[in-house]
Amino acid sequence: MKTSNSVSDEKMKEDSKETSSERYRKGSKSRARPVLEMLFSVSPSTTLFTYFLYRHHFGEYPGAPFGTTWKNRKECFYAGVHRQLEPGIHGIHDKGAFSIVVSGQYKDDKDYGDTILYTGSGGCKLGDRTREQVCDQQWWDTGNEALRKSSETGKPVRVIRGFELGSVFAPWEGFRYDGLYICKAAWKEKNRDGYYNICRYTMERIPGQPPLRRRSTTVGYYMPLPGSEAVQPSAPAPAPVTGRQRIRQWQQTLLNNDASFLGISP
Repeated sequence: MKTSNSVSDEKMKEDSKETSSERYRKGSKSRARPVLEMLFSVSPSTTLFTYFLYRHHFGEYPGAPFGTTWKNRKECFYAGVHRQLEPGIHGIHDKGAFSIVVSGQYKDDKDYGDTILYTGSGGCKLGDRTREQVCDQQWWDTGNEALRKSSETGKPVRVIRGFELGSVFAPWEGFRYDGLYICKAAWKEKNRDGYYNICRYTMERIPGQPPLRRRSTTVGYYMPLPGSEAVQPSAPAPAPVTGRQRIRQWQQTLLNNDASFLGISP
């Protein structure tokens, strides 16, 4: 015969089971869910086997040939080409760098197409989108150390260019995979303001790859590729890079509307 205590204990167990089931049906997150979401954050076209096989992969990434473009860094991350959401260098300190993103975040970057003078990571306040440097960059930073290791090993590094990069080789929109480069040198020097030390790298493009696309003087268009007489298909008009450009476009739209109302050619 069950005592009142045993009955109350079973009742509590039943209530806890129901509560857990209710929480599950309502979609409440467990502690393990964020880990699982990070673990399985791969694109639908990528199998888990491919992800684990190529997550630390030197060279071209499967399913992302030269010229592949993504709308944002998140898509690039899910594609596996650059497994970092914000840092510009993806690598392991004792193995080397797998990929870098050149997006104009550091004003000391110089893009000459087949040669890139790349700036290391760090030296800025966390979360500061202006990337203003407030201290020296250090070699012990994982990304900086990984890319310096690549200068010793000579292993290829994937290069992704972003639309905010002030270069004719940058895409008009999104982030584009532009092939493999070799890190030829790594050193430290003062930034162009002369205040803080930065880590610097010389990236040289591996010969024999398809030619790089160049921006045309017309927004949204690209220059013809070698051997092609036609202008390359246009890309959708890019979003304004800065808030100042948005304000200027808004002001220009108001002026055009006023001119149209008054019958004056803008």
